[in-house]
Amino acid sequence: MASADLDTRTENDPTSNGERRTRIGWDSSIGATPLGHGWHAEPLVIDWFEPGHPDLLVTAGGGVSERTARVYRRRPAEPGHAPRYDAGELVPGLEGLRSVCVIPNGSASRFDLVGLAQNGLVLLPNKGQGDRPEFNERVELGIAADLGFGPCRVVQIVALDWDGDGLTDLVVGLDDLSGYWPDSDRLPQAQQVGFNQKGGHPGYDRGGLWRGQAPTGRLFWLRNIGQLGAPAFELQPEIGSDADPLDLGLHPAALTVAWGGGGSLELLVTDRRGLVRIYRNFGGQRPPVLMEPRTLQCGHAALQLPDDRTVVVAADLDGDQRVELIYGTSAGRVFSVHSGPTRNDAKTPVELLSESSEIWLAGHAVVTAGDLDADGDLDLVFGDATGRLHLVQDMGTRDDHRYHAPVAIEGGGTPFRVDPGPDGMLDGPLAPRLGYSCPTLADWTGNGRLDLLVSGAGGEILFLRNDGAADSPRFGAPSPLRCDGGPLIIPPRVRPAVADWNASGQADLIALDLQGFLCVFPRTGTHDVGAPVPLVDRLGRYLRLDGGFGQAGRCSLWAGPWTGSGLTDLLVGLPRANRHVIPALTGLPLGDPESLPTVILLENVGHGRVVPRLLRYRDGRPVIIGSEGCSPSGIDGDGQGTLDLLVSGDDGRLHLVPRGDLQW
Repeated sequence: MASADLDTRTENDPTSNGERRTRIGWDSSIGATPLGHGWHAEPLVIDWFEPGHPDLLVTAGGGVSERTARVYRRRPAEPGHAPRYDAGELVPGLEGLRSVCVIPNGSASRFDLVGLAQNGLVLLPNKGQGDRPEFNERVELGIAADLGFGPCRVVQIVALDWDGDGLTDLVVGLDDLSGYWPDSDRLPQAQQVGFNQKGGHPGYDRGGLWRGQAPTGRLFWLRNIGQLGAPAFELQPEIGSDADPLDLGLHPAALTVAWGGGGSLELLVTDRRGLVRIYRNFGGQRPPVLMEPRTLQCGHAALQLPDDRTVVVAADLDGDQRVELIYGTSAGRVFSVHSGPTRNDAKTPVELLSESSEIWLAGHAVVTAGDLDADGDLDLVFGDATGRLHLVQDMGTRDDHRYHAPVAIEGGGTPFRVDPGPDGMLDGPLAPRLGYSCPTLADWTGNGRLDLLVSGAGGEILFLRNDGAADSPRFGAPSPLRCDGGPLIIPPRVRPAVADWNASGQADLIALDLQGFLCVFPRTGTHDVGAPVPLVDRLGRYLRLDGGFGQAGRCSLWAGPWTGSGLTDLLVGLPRANRHVIPALTGLPLGDPESLPTVILLENVGHGRVVPRLLRYRDGRPVIIGSEGCSPSGIDGDGQGTLDLLVSGDDGRLHLVPRGDLQW
């Protein structure tokens, strides 16, 4: 795949004015990169363009409507190799949908879609042609978002003929949340998530136990009582075994497969524990009569799916007449699992790749930039939803940045991963253990090498010392920073900044306190900072940068000489939903929220005071990047000593905006 320039002309970017621009893209040696376009990817294999040619439809988090969909066309692949796909194309009409399923319609357009919208289950009639599907209408099916189950979280929906009547039914995996939220009789759910004033979760008691009822995984099916081209669904009894209840953990996903090429369909089930069990179907009946399960093996151990797995589907991707499992992850990636030599075996999961020139890192990517190998260019480190860190090495020049494939970062010789702890799982034990690592590169120790400071969902800040050579970084084991002799806890998912704010000759930490106010934590030692000192505006007012409850934190800070005044300024990246804090910062009335940017400048005017300024493009439009957050940085992209704006959206895309295209 040839390298290509990063396309900075997004929906919010100005058109090019012909000026020479810094280029950024994958290195020409990169043949293919992980397929994806957002977070919480939900794959669906479908003959989109042509019957008999399976393509890949992926819905994922991101965008104004919270979710978008892209269809990826399969590329020719060598036998025995995982299939590759093109760069994909956006599918209009599927915004905001989860659990999208294919329903045959018996017409020239071949299929319709069913999906779960915020207000319930909807049918999307296919108004296109056989080789060009089109979806511009939604028909409500009269089934609420909880599918009639009551308090629950729908994990996945798959379409299949469960009862053998020739019509496509829906099989649903869900988490039953009856009595889960402990204070539902007194407080809305939105006020039962997030940190409390002491950095703990309000849903836990003093012994660390969840105060609500334990959630449970369950399987149901919705029978299609309609007709071909006009489906209608009716809730049926819970799916179980004739002998005993199914052994289900949280986050259950189920589908029918003929694993290993057998002719009889069986029920495949997985859950948060990661094991994959296949229940034998006695006599191949419909609905299935479930017997004892077997656990799929991979090598000499049980097959283990990752703890951030989203949905699981089955299809024959490579045309060998044997189905593979295809699953998505919270970081937005998609994997396939091929069957092994026997009906009890599976091969190691393989990541699906895309031949795309656009740099996509991962869902909920938080990016920090710096020269880690002392060659004068711009290396990247990013964290993802799982809490891991990745190094993306720049193989290009100062004004033509060409990146190598991401490599996982270790801390102390073991793969690094932030654990959220119970306080960082804002939805309680129901939530997956996602650390949401937010890294900052900075010379914290003053030895001339860039160390790592990493925050995450749990509010701790971990220090990873760079013990490597000047041209070869190597990070030590993570250790938490302490504040004034006690634990340092900040709001969740805040990327801290580092600068010599107090002109003391050593780096200070800049972050939010637990009230959400912007503060400087003076450095007192390698692993210690002093009590927070609030920054203020010209009127002496504190600066609150986060929202409340579930929207706490989630901002990214960068410190550097943005205005060229000789003082250290701050750039702040905000989620779209937290832009309501901006009027309080600027003192201006709130008009249209969409007129406010997600990136703001706090100009340092000295004496611990900053002036909030809104970043806009030259034509006056606000800089709006990301949905649930973005991470801005000032970078000397062309080596000329002036700073441009590099922003990573939470959908994993990089945006490089030349300084000349901005105003504030």
